[in-house]
Amino acid sequence: MELVRVGRMRVLVVASPGAGHVFPVVPLSWALRSDGHDVLVATTGDGVQRAAGAGLTAVDVAPGTNMYEVAKSVGMTTGGWGPQPTPALARERAVQLFARVSELMLAGTERVARRWRPDVAVYGELQAAGAVVASRLGVPAVEHAIGLVGDGAAFVAEIWPRLAAGPVADPVAIIRIAPPSLGSEPAAGRWIMQPVPYNGGAAVPEELLDPPTQPRVLLTMGTVAPRFGGVGMVRDLIDAVVAEPLEILVALGSDPVELGTLPDSVRAYRWLPLTAALPSCSVMIHHGGAGTTLSALAAGVAQVIVPQGADQFLNAATVSQRGCAVTADPAPTAIRAGLGRALSGEFDEAAREVRDEIAMLATPADIAARLAEHITVH
Repeated sequence: MELVRVGRMRVLVVASPGAGHVFPVVPLSWALRSDGHDVLVATTGDGVQRAAGAGLTAVDVAPGTNMYEVAKSVGMTTGGWGPQPTPALARERAVQLFARVSELMLAGTERVARRWRPDVAVYGELQAAGAVVASRLGVPAVEHAIGLVGDGAAFVAEIWPRLAAGPVADPVAIIRIAPPSLGSEPAAGRWIMQPVPYNGGAAVPEELLDPPTQPRVLLTMGTVAPRFGGVGMVRDLIDAVVAEPLEILVALGSDPVELGTLPDSVRAYRWLPLTAALPSCSVMIHHGGAGTTLSALAAGVAQVIVPQGADQFLNAATVSQRGCAVTADPAPTAIRAGLGRALSGEFDEAAREVRDEIAMLATPADIAARLAEHITVH
């Protein structure tokens, strides 16, 4: 005899591997769990451990997948500071990469979905397997943004024909996580959700809680760029600013010993949740990844962005145009000049405005409740 789940949804969250794809869906997943709904994350590669590390139940739908090897297979490699791709080339590479990832995840996601029988599927904006599986099972689908730029649906529409025949199935809603002042007004069917930064958990040293004695700068290049280009990229950034009277925190993503000997003013960490460090920082220097950028915006911290690929150039341009950041090339003089502008307070007012705007947006709990109102539980 089958048990009846009164008002309790089963939500299948489909996320591509990688911190930039799993971390953005964690806050909504937590909110759904807190409301008593069941959440299962379908992912692969390092996404499995990242989801499990966030306290979520995850299934590896494509065992053996290595995101970095997949990226190499579509030509997304660099040996350090690479040339700036054109927007068209960056988009083409993203479509190639996530079309391949979606292909690899499709069969396993469908198999898991048929076994678990979700009431709704929530998928990342570059994860077309989730959209296709929802359509095949006849369950509602919701697209969840992972970035700052764009109004949703476009990437899935472009990848869909590589996975399935027939017209693209429209989601019942598209969740955006960028504050409206960063772009155009959202189209119909878009739900704007407060980006609650999640950067993974870690044990942090007690001294991180001490107030700085001089301007504190947080430096990171995320998890992808150093993997392809080496931690020498991070060392270059440190060397560009280390002579300044600063406290420098480095969120590296790998063993700090790889950076070599560091001055006393620099503290490097294998894993440092940005949300733990940002409240005491004056500036963050980073690569322009969406999650990193949103973390700084939510904290109201000025930014110096040194983009390298993917959506980073668009993110940098968007935030710089809003007045919250400066975009710099990797030349040491350019980074120091950008840092000087950020420390001068030039970007502080705009950064505070966006921080306050974010705080007023619907929370993940609000969106979870709204989703429950739209879904019929079987």
